[in-house]
Amino acid sequence: MTQSNGKIDKQTILAKLAELCGLIASMETPVADPSQPAAQPPSTAPKAVLSEESQRLKKAKSTKSLFEFFEKKGFHILSLKKRQELPSNYGKLADLLVKNHKLFYNFIGCLLNKNNDAYSLESDDKESISRIVNFCNILKQREWIDYKYDKPQKKITFSRLNSFKGEIKQFLSGVYGEFGTGKIIEQALKDYAAANGGMKYQIFYDVKMKRPDSPNPNDMQLDLVVELPEGYYIFETKMGITLAIDKWVDRTRLFASGKNRFITCCADETLNAKISCFRVKIIQ
Repeated sequence: MTQSNGKIDKQTILAKLAELCGLIASMETPVADPSQPAAQPPSTAPKAVLSEESQRLKKAKSTKSLFEFFEKKGFHILSLKKRQELPSNYGKLADLLVKNHKLFYNFIGCLLNKNNDAYSLESDDKESISRIVNFCNILKQREWIDYKYDKPQKKITFSRLNSFKGEIKQFLSGVYGEFGTGKIIEQALKDYAAANGGMKYQIFYDVKMKRPDSPNPNDMQLDLVVELPEGYYIFETKMGITLAIDKWVDRTRLFASGKNRFITCCADETLNAKISCFRVKIIQ
């Protein structure tokens, strides 16, 4: 193991280092072939490869700042939309649902629960019953349901002509609320800009993102992001009573810094709008 002068030879030193690092199990190490390129150490943090769309969004003038903002937060934007998109014949229905959300909420829940085929109107007044029955007529015209209104029993029985899956389920479960929030924000920005001699802003919808090292198709979806000269306002809409508070608090802490804000728009009028670390706007 040593040379005659008492010094440890080079091969022994390399073998000892290799053994300490767990690279080999014995002192016998093969001699490297100098004609072969040296092995590269494994990368502990592989560089994320941006998709073609992500590269486009990163370079485009209109989305470059937005991409950089989320990149600093640990996300790459996968896709986004610059206008709200609903099937062309859903717009008026979305407006109706937003305006009557409180009245229709329980009935929609009943429709989406496949174990139910009847809805009681016992606690509703005459005007409310009329509006719910008219709503049933609209759904019947779309061939989503067939129904019968039992006036003496104050009850609606229905059969589903649609499976209420996919696009329709997503729409009734809350997409209509995102559409309503978007319209409110769009109008508010237009009015403010008109009253103040103009204002630069951009609105982005359905922003899908992922972490660079994530194996998931996407890790986060944001309903609406407003880009102002001084920062970003991120809006999420919750039409139900289950808010997943921990999720929204985490997002508030992640995105609400400096002049950037994360705001949850909620249709539940009983929610305490002063919840700590949680900005909430009650949709009226």
